[in-house]
Amino acid sequence: MRFGGRLSDRGAVFAFVLVVAVFAAGSFWWIYGSELAHGPPIRADGTGYYLYLPAALLGEDVTMERIAERSFEGRTSEWVRRVPPHNRYLGKFPIGEAMMLLPFFLLGDAMARLSGAAADGFSTPYQVAAAAAGLVYALVGLAQLGLVLLRWFSRSTVVMTLVTITFGTALFHYATYDAVFSHAFSFFLVATIIRLGLSVHERPRPRSAIALGLAFGLLVAVRPTNAALVVFISLLGVSSLRDAVERPKALLRQAPLLAAGLGAFVVPLLPQLAYWHTITGKLYVYTYGDEHLDLLHPHVLDVLFSVRKGLFFWAPLLLLAVFGLALVRRYADGILVPAAAYLGVNAWVIASWSTWWYGGSLGQRAFVEALPVFALGIAALIETVRGRVARWVLVTALALATLLAVHSMVAYWTESIPFDGTTWDTYVRSFRIG
Repeated sequence: MRFGGRLSDRGAVFAFVLVVAVFAAGSFWWIYGSELAHGPPIRADGTGYYLYLPAALLGEDVTMERIAERSFEGRTSEWVRRVPPHNRYLGKFPIGEAMMLLPFFLLGDAMARLSGAAADGFSTPYQVAAAAAGLVYALVGLAQLGLVLLRWFSRSTVVMTLVTITFGTALFHYATYDAVFSHAFSFFLVATIIRLGLSVHERPRPRSAIALGLAFGLLVAVRPTNAALVVFISLLGVSSLRDAVERPKALLRQAPLLAAGLGAFVVPLLPQLAYWHTITGKLYVYTYGDEHLDLLHPHVLDVLFSVRKGLFFWAPLLLLAVFGLALVRRYADGILVPAAAYLGVNAWVIASWSTWWYGGSLGQRAFVEALPVFALGIAALIETVRGRVARWVLVTALALATLLAVHSMVAYWTESIPFDGTTWDTYVRSFRIG
């Protein structure tokens, strides 16, 4: 796999990641030291993704009966529900994040036993380990994204892009405050898959195809709707209608590599299939109850522009990223079409979810995993704008957009902005001092 940029350029990326780690450590201390967080790190949706580990490894019971009685007094309806034919508990959320959490869980378990803390999966060592997992995956995802951007853009552009993507969106929030939610894990996987996809496109080899398949399978095992990224990967290198028409033929010419990748893709999905079969006797079970995708009736305007959870309202930086995508072709031929197609399809899928506001959360959280693709537009915009006045205007716009996002994050942490149901009046009041 080709690394992007010179050694000094890569050093700048890693230095930035280290700075983010320091900021994150300070944020953890502030959040949990001053009791800003609503509960420990493993909470809300994060609990549903995490439950599989203490249930299987500590309770030795994948039905979750024991863990439900021991840790939640039987009240787990938010994360599991009883299903036929045996009336057993079935987890609502996919198993992929638990697979990624496993090494951190084992570390937390070892710390709990060595320190004398309760080895129940939820004592402080487990909480720290789970929160650290989300942060570590986000940091490695940022490093991967930086290395991808260095293929086409200058060091200063890449660092500026990483700064704005980290703090001008909800990424930092989901790497710290809600680190056990699925989004930091998906962000890492998307950045990794883009890098692997470029490697396969430039130099097709079995090991790269297998690595890409494994990473993509894990991405879908974390959140099935992440499968929309297949649009980006399948269109890599396409820059014209002729390229698009020829792409199926090109894939057929690489049939052995395609087969290897597809075979690897299935592997991370097997634990999920095995779990469903163990609980219900079926290889597939829909676990989200009344929540569903309705692709014919998407809430596009609400998802993109509403005060409640609109993507561009909560992260105006990404509106600049969309404009910047039109400039990507100047630097990376064959990236514009897959990026634009993926962002369009992904937005449609996200907007088609029946609970389009995605519960209590900071901003439109379902787009966090798409940030590596949005970053391409930010980088192209920064790289293109020249001239003292134009540069000053752009830097000012990026700074204001980033500061607005940081304000929203801090206001969310301090409850000046509610977990859900934000109105324009509520948002304006969050700027008041005293």
